[in-house]
Amino acid sequence: MSRPSSGTAATIMIELDGVELTLPSAAGPVHILRGLDLVIGRGETVSVVGPSGSGKSSMMMIVAGLERASKGAVTVGGTRFNGLDEDTLARFRRDSVGIVFQDFHLVPTMTALENVAIPLEFAGRDDAFERAAECLEAVGLGHRLTHYPGQLSGGEQQRTALARAFAPGPDLLLADEPTGNLDGETGQQIIELLFQLQAEHGTTLVLITHDPQLAARCARSVKLLDGLIVDDVANGGTKYGDPAASAAGL
Repeated sequence: MSRPSSGTAATIMIELDGVELTLPSAAGPVHILRGLDLVIGRGETVSVVGPSGSGKSSMMMIVAGLERASKGAVTVGGTRFNGLDEDTLARFRRDSVGIVFQDFHLVPTMTALENVAIPLEFAGRDDAFERAAECLEAVGLGHRLTHYPGQLSGGEQQRTALARAFAPGPDLLLADEPTGNLDGETGQQIIELLFQLQAEHGTTLVLITHDPQLAARCARSVKLLDGLIVDDVANGGTKYGDPAASAAGL
C-alpha cells in the first residue's frame, strides 16, 4: 500500500485497505472495485483518472460513505466506516465531507442562499444563513443570493455548489468532474476557484477528471483501470512511494 511518508493516524485522511465493490446484476455479480489499497494524507490534492467504467466514481462514493464496500476496510478522517449505521455515516459526511458533482445537484425550488444554508441548518447552526451569505460572497455571488438555480448560469450554479461544499468547513472535498457541464473558459474559472478555496482552507481534495491538464494541477495522480489502481505518481513523474519520492518528502 502506498502511504505518505511518516504517515500516522493524525496525518492520514483516507485509508482504503483491500476495498472491493461487487454489485448484483441479471447476468451475475459485477466486480466494480477489485481490491483498492490507497492512503491519502491530510491536505493532499489528488486527482483520480482512468477511462469511463474504471471505478473512479464508485471509489468516491465509498469514500463519501454513500456506498458500502463489499469487502475491505474504509477509514476517513480517523473514522472507520465498517459497521457504522446510516445515520452515523450521514452525520460524519455532514460534518467532515464536501461533495461537488458534475450536475451541480442544487435544489431548484430554493434560492442560492437557501441551497448553501442546507448543510448548515442540518448541523443546527444558528448562523446558517449568515455563513451561507459569506460563502456565496467568497465565490463572487454576493449579488445573486435570492436567485434560484434556473436563474443562474452553469458557472454560477457550480459556484453555488462550491460554496455549499465549503460552507461547513469540511476536512475532505470530493469533486467528480466538476467542470464536465461547463464551457472551457467557465470551467477554468471554476477550477481556479476550487484550488483557491482548497488552499485557503487546507482541505484534502480528491478530484475525479478526464482532463490531463486538470489532473496535473493536483500534487498526485492515481489511475484506475478495471477496478484496480494501476498507477500512483507524484505529478512531475515520480512514482508515489518510491525512494525518490520519499527523499522529496512525498
